[in-house]
Amino acid sequence: MKPNQLHAFVAVVEQMSIRGAARTLGLSQPAVTKIVRELEREVGAPLVERSVKGVRLTQFGEAFAPRARLLLEDMRRARDEIAQLRDGASGTVSVAVSTSFALTVLPAAFQTFHAQLPAVEVRFSEAVLPSMLEGLRDGRLDFAVAHVVPGTLDAQFESFELFAVRLAVGARHRHPLRHARTLAALHDAEWVLPGDGDLGRAAVLPLFAPMGLAAPARVIQGQSVTVALALVGHMDLVGLFVEPLAQLAFLRHGIRRLEIDDALPTLRVCVLQRRGRPPTPAAQRFVECIVQASAGLGLYPSAE
Repeated sequence: MKPNQLHAFVAVVEQMSIRGAARTLGLSQPAVTKIVRELEREVGAPLVERSVKGVRLTQFGEAFAPRARLLLEDMRRARDEIAQLRDGASGTVSVAVSTSFALTVLPAAFQTFHAQLPAVEVRFSEAVLPSMLEGLRDGRLDFAVAHVVPGTLDAQFESFELFAVRLAVGARHRHPLRHARTLAALHDAEWVLPGDGDLGRAAVLPLFAPMGLAAPARVIQGQSVTVALALVGHMDLVGLFVEPLAQLAFLRHGIRRLEIDDALPTLRVCVLQRRGRPPTPAAQRFVECIVQASAGLGLYPSAE
């Protein structure tokens, strides 16, 4: 299985077109087709089928696509690690962080890291937990920093706790339920939460379960905390945010903190990595800078 075969197949998967893959790779369409067919012979199964609408993946192609991406990323990481061990100051680190972490700890951590390893290219993305886990799973991310409910991570990931944060409930200043003091009073409200599929309702369930209540039936979901802040500030929605973000952004977006008498759960801010995948020297150094910055802001160790 050769790198050029994997690159060609992944390009076809991402473009869902032989023509698009050829344009991305700077090759001719027949060349891309030939390389993919060679890969199919290598794995012993058809991966791609052509149709009048372009191409589609077979069941074998669907199963192989994430592994192909992971193999390419692992090869990139191997090259980076050798270069970092040899030269001491090069390579690439890909990191995903939560919005509140980006606005609090990240600037100081990156300033220190960049001063120590200025030649290392850092690729940042701002994401919510489901996207982070997908990026770790397929190898696109070296590590991520996210808010995690204790005991909820899949065994394929490992975490290193930085500090704890509490949750805050927010609504716009003229929301009809702005004076609510209990979560039971907010149960029938419409909530906005970051997440995919059922994850939005699952995220708020730990608030209501101790009172014997199900998760709210009406939950608007999205992959952007910024969008959640904007919607809560302009509509009759209730949002769930982490405490640092509430302090930084509520006033700016016209959101008031609801003084809830119920005890709100605590989340752990953790560095996440794929289990069994040792970090490159540069990635490890960045994690150390994050730990140092957390301590400098009084956020480490855990608040509890």
